[in-house]
Amino acid sequence: MKEKFLYIFGYSILFFWVLISLFIVLLQNEYKIEKKIISYKIIEKYNNKIQKGWNVWLKEGEDGWKNTVNNRLLLFNKLYFNKSVYISKTIKEPVEALVIRGSGDKNHPITVPKDTYVHEIHKMEATGYDPYPDINQIDWAGKTFLGWRARYGIAAIDPKVIPLRRLIYVDGYGFAWTGDTGGAIKGKKIDLCFNTTKEALAWGRKKVNVYVLGTKPLSHYKK
Repeated sequence: MKEKFLYIFGYSILFFWVLISLFIVLLQNEYKIEKKIISYKIIEKYNNKIQKGWNVWLKEGEDGWKNTVNNRLLLFNKLYFNKSVYISKTIKEPVEALVIRGSGDKNHPITVPKDTYVHEIHKMEATGYDPYPDINQIDWAGKTFLGWRARYGIAAIDPKVIPLRRLIYVDGYGFAWTGDTGGAIKGKKIDLCFNTTKEALAWGRKKVNVYVLGTKPLSHYKK
């Protein structure tokens, strides 16, 4: 009886030893270096020339990062424990994003995407004009170089500076399509169409920022 007990006890010890050895083999304790992302902030400006829900992204944001050393415990390749034991100084600082958010209640006079991204910025001299033939008494005054109807939201530019058929945003004016040219419009000059002479005269001539827009951020094209 005693020998049988010792026999069973010995095999039990062996069994538990094999089980513990297998557990130790399958249990992985490791130190892993991982990148800790530092999210960028979004600086917001509001403009009533832009309809609510629409955004013009002036500058893209970019995440920063630092390194972290984590102590990890895995069993059967399943993570049961993960603790950071060291965090480095910031290796790359995050870059803030800058966006103009719409706060206006009026619909845009032209159709534009809800999110647009600045590709170029030009400091230009902007003049307001009224295209209607019944006021200007010129047969072609109501049509643009591209054959579009001249109205609010159409801009005349020098195609060597900004190409035709581009969506732009003009400070104090709003969105416009570059659909016209002119003999006197050379270099950093732009004519902005208004629906009435009164509106055009009220605008007059002023220096403005003109943002050339795209539907995707510039980083999309660098991938």
